[in-house]
Amino acid sequence: MAAVHQLTSPSLRYFLEVARCGSISEASLHLNVATSAISRQITGLEDLLGTPLFERRPRGMVLSAAGELLTVYARKVILETDRVLGEIEALEGLQKGQVTIATTEGFAMEFLPNVISSYQKLFPIIHFKLEVYPPIKVSEAIRNGDADIGIAFSLNPIADIRVVHTQPAPIHAIVHPDHPLASKNRISIAQLLAYPIAIPYPNTTLRQLFDICVSQQQLTYEPALVSSYMSALNQFVINGAGVSLSGEISVRQLIKNGRMKAIPITDKAMGLRNIELQVLAGRTLPKAVQSVLEFLINQLEPNR
Repeated sequence: MAAVHQLTSPSLRYFLEVARCGSISEASLHLNVATSAISRQITGLEDLLGTPLFERRPRGMVLSAAGELLTVYARKVILETDRVLGEIEALEGLQKGQVTIATTEGFAMEFLPNVISSYQKLFPIIHFKLEVYPPIKVSEAIRNGDADIGIAFSLNPIADIRVVHTQPAPIHAIVHPDHPLASKNRISIAQLLAYPIAIPYPNTTLRQLFDICVSQQQLTYEPALVSSYMSALNQFVINGAGVSLSGEISVRQLIKNGRMKAIPITDKAMGLRNIELQVLAGRTLPKAVQSVLEFLINQLEPNR
């Protein structure tokens, strides 16, 4: 019992901040706590567990194998503690609830702001933080406790992440309503490459699958525009400059407004990715987070 009490004390927060910063002095600045106090807490944890949690190096501190294990545990303990305290405070009328969502730019442009707006019409006491990350960083934000919910495109399972909802997210060709391809019900990559194309960088699932298709068919292309900013790719299409690629959900509102058209692509590899709603594995979700998840699942359905 003494060990459990120690591991739920502020020492865990100090430990996690040192792990994140790689330095006691930097953690001291972020926490506004004296370096000596942080050092004592880390030493206390190491004495309690009987093993070093960090490797002390000239340029900072690096987690040991035991430290890596404790990091996973500590994040879950702190999230669970925050959940319980938050729900107790909510019962006392001191807190209304906040949900942090980690996502990529495509979901953050229109879809999630619309979802949040609709949700808050029903539950105005729930407040949101919407954090936008590169695709590979969304799950990391969940693991680090920086977000409650992650929504992203995924190709493979990710350690320490529980997927609460998944659905296919095929990649579509995106064209202006007056484009020569706009009358097509389905098209191939080969047909698409006959026109100037705007695409994202290779760190996205969309670009990776597209390049696989091109390579498998021994096709070649020279993109007219490459950008990490999805709004720029969409504007390229809206301006009638050429074609682009997207999941339907990322441009759903633009399609409804008649500014572009999404056309299914016949190449099988363009349908291999999924949308995932992610949370931290092993975490008991606060009621507000569970409620938002259920609402999100409903809103993800096509043609809403």
